[in-house]
Amino acid sequence: MRINDLLMGLVMALLGAITIWASKDFPPIARQPYGAGTFPTIIGAFLVGLGLLLSLRGWQQRGALFLWQGQVTLSRTLICLLAVITAVAGYVLLTPLLGFPLVAPIMLTLLIGWLSGGRWGLAIIVAIVASAVVWSVFALLLHVPLDLGILEEVIY
Repeated sequence: MRINDLLMGLVMALLGAITIWASKDFPPIARQPYGAGTFPTIIGAFLVGLGLLLSLRGWQQRGALFLWQGQVTLSRTLICLLAVITAVAGYVLLTPLLGFPLVAPIMLTLLIGWLSGGRWGLAIIVAIVASAVVWSVFALLLHVPLDLGILEEVIY
C-alpha cells in the first residue's frame, strides 16, 4: 500500500509538533547552554518542517490518499520484523565488546542490503555515512560518548 505524501507529511509534522511540545518541560543541565529538551526539539522542528514540505508535494500531485500496489505476505513481514529485532539485540550485545564504529556500520549494511534486495553498494555507503553522522552528533555535538569496545585501546 502506498500512502499519499500529503497524509504522511501531515502525520510527520504532527509527530514533530508533539515531540516539541513534550520536550519543552525537560529539565536544564547544570552549567550547560542547552538542556535535555534541546535534541528532541531540534528533531521535532525538522519533522515539522520536512513533513510540511512533503505535504505540499503530495498536495501538488493530487493523487489518491491510499493506493494498493501489491500484496506483501505475512511471512515476509514477520521475517523483516525478526531481522530488525535481531539487529537491535545484536547491536546491544556486541557494542560493548566491539564498539559502535564497528558494529553500527556492519549491522546497517546487513539490514539495508538484505531489505533492499541485494543493493550492497548502496547499503555500504548509507551505513558508513549514517554511522558517521550519528557518531558526530552524539560524540562531537552532544558530548555523549559511544562505546568504542576493542577500539578504545587503539584510539587512546
